[in-house]
Amino acid sequence: MHIVIKGANRGIGQAIAARYRDAGHDVTACARDGKGFFPLDVTDPDQQATLAQELEGRPVDLLVCNAGVYLDKGQNLAGGYPPQMWADSFATNVTGVFLTVQSLLPNLQMTDGAKIAIISSQMASQTYAPGGSYIYRASKAAALNLGRNLVLQV
Repeated sequence: MHIVIKGANRGIGQAIAARYRDAGHDVTACARDGKGFFPLDVTDPDQQATLAQELEGRPVDLLVCNAGVYLDKGQNLAGGYPPQMWADSFATNVTGVFLTVQSLLPNLQMTDGAKIAIISSQMASQTYAPGGSYIYRASKAAALNLGRNLVLQV
């Protein structure tokens, strides 16, 4: 099985990559800094295209969209949450997922039953909303909604 993991340099992504490698699977691990990983900033269409070229003709059985940012930790409602922080967060947490799926769609379509996993957060919950971290919560909820809609066409 060929698995592509975005945001594989630490945390959940690193653990997922290690587990699949240990099980003998072919893992393409990507990270923004590229140190020991395929270099990929999910917000950069050119880097997405480079990955797609690198994987041209190779089926992808599982795509794990794990790359994400939590830029608004500690912001206060009265003076925090600047517009650029919203733009940067959504570019990574939502648009990055879309660009990744779009760029690897031909690879996913080569495999019968290919899967896409979008790693979100309980902070995206509609039922658990204690306030704060508005950008992160909204972007992770948007990523989940994107996934719900993609399932109908991928």
